[in-house]
Amino acid sequence: MTSEQGAVQKDHGGKLAIALAYPNTYWVGMSNLGLHTLYRALNRHPGIVCERFFTDHPRSVESGRPLSDFPVIAFSVSYELDWINVVRILMDNKIELTAARRTGAIVIAGGAAVTMNPEPACRILDICFLGDGEGAAEMLHEAYASSSSRAEFFDRLEGRDGIYLPARFNPAEAGGESSPPRLSVVDPLDTPARSAVLTKDTAFGDMFLVETARGCPYHCKFCTARAIYAPFRPVPVEAILPVLDEVKASGLKLGLVSTSLNSHPQAAELYAGIMARGLAIAPPSLRFGMITPELLEHIRLSKVKGVTLAPETGSEDLRRSIGKPIPNQTILMDIERLIASGIRDIKLYCMVGLPGETPADTDATIDLIKRIRQGFIKVSRGNRIIGTLAVNINTFVPKPHSTFERAPMITVGEAKERIKRLAKGLAGTSNVQVSFEGPKWAYLQAVIARGDRDVFDLIHLLARYSENRWQEMLRAWPRNPDYYALRQWDEDEPLPWGFY
Repeated sequence: MTSEQGAVQKDHGGKLAIALAYPNTYWVGMSNLGLHTLYRALNRHPGIVCERFFTDHPRSVESGRPLSDFPVIAFSVSYELDWINVVRILMDNKIELTAARRTGAIVIAGGAAVTMNPEPACRILDICFLGDGEGAAEMLHEAYASSSSRAEFFDRLEGRDGIYLPARFNPAEAGGESSPPRLSVVDPLDTPARSAVLTKDTAFGDMFLVETARGCPYHCKFCTARAIYAPFRPVPVEAILPVLDEVKASGLKLGLVSTSLNSHPQAAELYAGIMARGLAIAPPSLRFGMITPELLEHIRLSKVKGVTLAPETGSEDLRRSIGKPIPNQTILMDIERLIASGIRDIKLYCMVGLPGETPADTDATIDLIKRIRQGFIKVSRGNRIIGTLAVNINTFVPKPHSTFERAPMITVGEAKERIKRLAKGLAGTSNVQVSFEGPKWAYLQAVIARGDRDVFDLIHLLARYSENRWQEMLRAWPRNPDYYALRQWDEDEPLPWGFY
């Protein structure tokens, strides 16, 4: 594409050709730092040529080749509903869906959704890659170059960290020929993940993304980051500083990527290095209670106009019960300090349906947002600019490898009622905008997220129809989707993903 900088063009001769497919649009895929990281790692290997595919780029971005030209197809899957697009991409390219019957291309998948629970897509995957993907290039090339058959290729990969071969291990059948897989962990992170291809056609088109830490040091019970990216690994500042020079040369803003920016043990040195280069920063979602004067100063100097924060709920008791013990007073103080530092717009993420939630908790969220709005308006008037307080409401989805992985999800009807209660409570409040993701999509996400191999039949069914018929397909599926989404799983009940 003409708007790209950094795309890799390689001759295919004598190299292992890998199609790196992101099962969503170019705009979404090129906003994903994991995709950039894998693209760089694969193309850095002299024996590999890697080219990208997206749903709106059915042929390779780099050379225009069809997917069928590549002996290895590697999907990067971040979101459970994107499994539907994975199936569509394979069907559209006439690639055999069932891994057990496939004799052509080897199909691999990695990414957050795979690491959380690969089982719903195991019927179509030859290889699942679990954990950090930076080490995949050498592993794949070595095995491929040394193998004379598919079986030998899998033999050489079996037992390696991060490699899960569904044909050789089925947790529902108490094992198989191989042992359970182990997550791949890059330790230490001596080279930070960063943007590989610069393009304006992404959500972060004006940014050069740089990862400052992987994993999370906190214990939020609804979140999977601590488990699937454990341990918390801050990138040493001495490894980040040379990358900051790349950012400076690009002329873009610095997009810092981390689950908890201010938890970096060398945060002061990192900010000093950023300031010394005169870089404007674009911070990630910030954690309440960790907003330091140094960070506020960088926000002011960078003229940052908007930030994202996640109070989750207005109830201190409920917030404490989900592992996020942050007082409301801290939230109010941090908001006012951010506005005083020049922030104009604030986006808040809240949830409905958290375990133990009551109508009083919903009302507490309404009250907190109104109190935030009061402080927001008070300080904004001092800045002579009054921005927008955007409230995004999501329905809680119990995710694999989180503390709440066995918890029930509330029904779609219950979620709609709670969202309606929040929206009605905030209706007419100036400078507050309320949006939400449809609970029916959260429900479908929960079904797939906690699915076993039988859920693939549903994914395949959905892939054959447009979104406006998905609810009809859910009803047509012979199994009961509530079994996966709405029930409390017994403590001694085996989990589809519980083997690693």
